[in-house]
Amino acid sequence: MVAVLVAAPLGQLQAQRQAASKNWITLGLGRATWGGLTELGAQLSGSHQAGRLVVSGRTLTGFDLLGSVLQVPGMIIDVEDYGLMAGAGNRAGLVRYSLGAGLGAATITRKGSSGSDSHIKSVSVPLEGQLFIQPIPLLGVGVYTYGDLNKEKSFWGWSISVSIGRAR
Repeated sequence: MVAVLVAAPLGQLQAQRQAASKNWITLGLGRATWGGLTELGAQLSGSHQAGRLVVSGRTLTGFDLLGSVLQVPGMIIDVEDYGLMAGAGNRAGLVRYSLGAGLGAATITRKGSSGSDSHIKSVSVPLEGQLFIQPIPLLGVGVYTYGDLNKEKSFWGWSISVSIGRAR
């Protein structure tokens, strides 16, 4: 009898903890902008939410599809970002949103003159905004916006994304 009285509340507490903690991944394709150029952009992120705190890790790339052929030497043809961010979000429901910032690494690729491109790596400040409609518990669709502040060439963009995971 004592075991039942102790186990039932502990089980309920664990269920509440799992319900309050949300995890999802997003995958999207959109546009990236740097130095006056607007090109293709793609993003993959993973997020965890506990209460209103949202922690995300991401990788994204912006690329000029024909840049290695058409651009002149020295022009940026690719940007990449790997970041870990923390921020605030709403309590998940039909609509979910969050904003975050953190620490990351950026790689800027410039077209080389002799066929070999130069890759410049730098520490960066990644930024993100997520806005998703979650019509069913495991699937959502929305917009993922991003920015990357770094000393070489800051960039920003957005993607239309799919969200998969327990985010509601």
